[in-house]
Amino acid sequence: MQLLASDYDGTLKQYSDKEKEPTVEKRDKEAIDEFRERGNLFGIVTGRSKGMIDLELKKYGIEIDFLIAQNGSVIWSRDSQLLYVREISHETAAQLADVMKEKKVVCFGAAGLEASGILYDNGQNISDSERKNMRVESLTEEAFRQMTVISFFIKNESGQAAELLAEELARLFDGRLSFHCNKDVIDVTAYGVSKETGVRWIEEYYRPDQIAVIGDALNDLSMIRAYHGYYITSGCDGLKQYAKRGFANMKECLMHMMGETDESEGR
Repeated sequence: MQLLASDYDGTLKQYSDKEKEPTVEKRDKEAIDEFRERGNLFGIVTGRSKGMIDLELKKYGIEIDFLIAQNGSVIWSRDSQLLYVREISHETAAQLADVMKEKKVVCFGAAGLEASGILYDNGQNISDSERKNMRVESLTEEAFRQMTVISFFIKNESGQAAELLAEELARLFDGRLSFHCNKDVIDVTAYGVSKETGVRWIEEYYRPDQIAVIGDALNDLSMIRAYHGYYITSGCDGLKQYAKRGFANMKECLMHMMGETDESEGR
């Protein structure tokens, strides 16, 4: 039995020549179906919460065997059974929220097990279309203080600004929080949590004969480096040196794993 743990945004869901918005191509969904029909396991590893990713999976008709959500903080089974969760302490969550009040970012939000919301936008304008795309609503201070926080998300004005802020916050919250950059977004988890730790948990749970990972951005680096995994060729160049091979899309990757690919397809 083989197992593939795949990032979602930029990996399974990509921009195409035909669509103005990123989409999951039919060819990739069909390849996932075939991979699973052969007795293999396919799952998503994402910074999104379960509530956000469930809408995506339903939209494209994708079935998965497991979900590693919020950058490894929460793991769900195929039938939505909660297998693992790592929370951020209330004290640390409140302290980060206080710090972020003074930061000029596009938005700062918190996520629980399934629900998420924008806590501050610090005067930055967030259009209705952006909110719809992020699939989050506003979160009141009162609701935030009462929720159990699993992760935070910070959207900045640029990738460079996000990296600089992540470095600053990592020093301030050393040993308490981990910060994962993905272009202009920073995902925040409890300390030591990452996509790699999520995949290792799944590996121990299912004990597959072979395991592989694939991603496209810096927040996928931990799992790609740990498993010498695959990368999407249109993604971050920094992944290439740690990866075994690159593919243009999910179908190429899965066909390679099933031994039905032209060797010229991989990069």
